[in-house]
Amino acid sequence: MDNATRGLVSMLMFSFNGEGALCKAFYQKYGKDALPVIQEVMSRGGIEWGKMMQQTIPVKSMKAVAEQMSAMVPMMGATMETIEVSDDMVHSKISKCPIGLEGTSRELCEAAMAVDQVRMSTFFGQPVDMKILQTVAAGDKQCEFIFSKK
Repeated sequence: MDNATRGLVSMLMFSFNGEGALCKAFYQKYGKDALPVIQEVMSRGGIEWGKMMQQTIPVKSMKAVAEQMSAMVPMMGATMETIEVSDDMVHSKISKCPIGLEGTSRELCEAAMAVDQVRMSTFFGQPVDMKILQTVAAGDKQCEFIFSKK
């Protein structure tokens, strides 16, 4: 990896870690009352990320999204296994939370993951369903999730 790419990855991880730290701090202070606010803020980020994806990913399929995730995850120091992928669905496992929510709660994970659900819905221009099967936030060994077009 060249220096420019390493720098970009470092900035991306700084941003992800900051998002996670804010989510955790807000949740620790306000509990369940914080979840709708966290979900709304993360959703706004998902809209902007989805718009960027529309500009940079020419093929609008879950396969293209899975390829992007597969390229990003190792840069974050994690591993990802794609269980199943089609044009309309991706089922994956990842070894750690990209925003560092390990050991918090499933409900915080679900609120924060709105970023990904809304990102994909924006990218595709249609609703995308998200199922979180396992989450390190709730103490599972890994995260496992399915995104599918509705």
